[in-house]
Amino acid sequence: MRADVVVVGAGPAGCVLARRLAEAGADVVLLEAGDHVASPRAGLLDVGPGSHVVTRHQARLGGTVLELPRGRTLGGSGAVNGGYCVAARPSDLVSWGPDWPRRHAVGLARAAERLRPTLAPMDPVAARVAAAFPGRVSAVAQARRGARRVTAFDAWDPPGAGVRVRTGARVARLSWADGAAGGRCDGVVLAAARGNAGGGDDDNADGEVVATDLVVLCAGTIGSAALLRNSGLGESTGHPVGERVQEHPEVLLGLPAGVAADVSSDYGVTAHRGTEPREAALVPLLSHVIRFGLDEAPGPTAPEAPEIEVRPYAVPLHHVIPGVDPMPLRLGVALMNPLGYGRIDADGTVFLPDDPRDAAALYAAAAIVADRLGLGEAEPVPSTSQHLSGSARIGEVVDHTGRVMGVDGLYVADASVLPTLPRCGPYYTVLAVAEALAAGLAAERPW
Repeated sequence: MRADVVVVGAGPAGCVLARRLAEAGADVVLLEAGDHVASPRAGLLDVGPGSHVVTRHQARLGGTVLELPRGRTLGGSGAVNGGYCVAARPSDLVSWGPDWPRRHAVGLARAAERLRPTLAPMDPVAARVAAAFPGRVSAVAQARRGARRVTAFDAWDPPGAGVRVRTGARVARLSWADGAAGGRCDGVVLAAARGNAGGGDDDNADGEVVATDLVVLCAGTIGSAALLRNSGLGESTGHPVGERVQEHPEVLLGLPAGVAADVSSDYGVTAHRGTEPREAALVPLLSHVIRFGLDEAPGPTAPEAPEIEVRPYAVPLHHVIPGVDPMPLRLGVALMNPLGYGRIDADGTVFLPDDPRDAAALYAAAAIVADRLGLGEAEPVPSTSQHLSGSARIGEVVDHTGRVMGVDGLYVADASVLPTLPRCGPYYTVLAVAEALAAGLAAERPW
């Protein structure tokens, strides 16, 4: 197979790039490793133990082992996460470079035209928490219409622009024109399918080669880093892949039964497993957030005071994640301008940022929240926001067009390239950046 452009990964960024480059006249192939379609049911987070539409990555947060599920389906993680659409602040983008606030604004406008997120009513838990923080509440837009989730695959509709979409096509590595990593990328090598009845891919054997003039990696912060490394790019070639990744650290606080007195005990997750009504929408897990700042920075070297986001989750997670054990109703307390950095090892293990200054700020914020809500000595449970980014940063691994530095024919255009993590969930930012990078490629036409 040959194409002008090969886009790897049919997640949010991949759908944007595939559509826009096809509109610019390129023959585009969009490769997606997953071969199952995610449920379109709004509010369902199909990341539980029985899910067929995620890949699971091991992560370490200090001495705690966590699991990071990532979408492996058309729409990527946007088909299994909350679909929250919060725009980055212009001040978050200034450090990216002088033109990025403008490029992001244009990209965001184009993304909004396609996705058209909507606001949800404030749920009882959010109302209770918001009352304890007057003037600090913000609504969270949702990528859903009625009872249906809207993914990037739905909104950008790559096949509608003539994109050839292949599912069950996992890319094992990049192909190099001269055989040497870091020269000119001239295609991708798919993992060979096993010949036994068990199916799956053989990691030790090469499969089909898809030849192309241009490869755009959109496999996500973990997936794109793995492909770059598996193809010979890394510290030895001057590309710090997987280094200095960022995340919004979060702790969870259990809420007493009285806080959730108005919350229904059944939001229909069993309907996803075969019980009617199959089309009923689930309640948005997060309709509003509360934001506040701590008065003082956590140390003399900290550039600014910590900014906190309180997440009043509407229901216990087992109401929206099929297959998980019952758990108490909790709210999240997250640090939105962390100082720490983590890394992704060559074997794919994610070491989440574990900066003691961030931990001190986060636990101080959790104590404030517990006091305001009358939770007493609530014990925070370490968690993560699932916002990992920056494994192939602009200015370090790729340039401001998304091209891998010193390499011809290879671009990255997903959350990997974010120079810094904005003070919000990155989903909308990823779509805006993808639109901006796609516009540059469409104008340049390097295929």
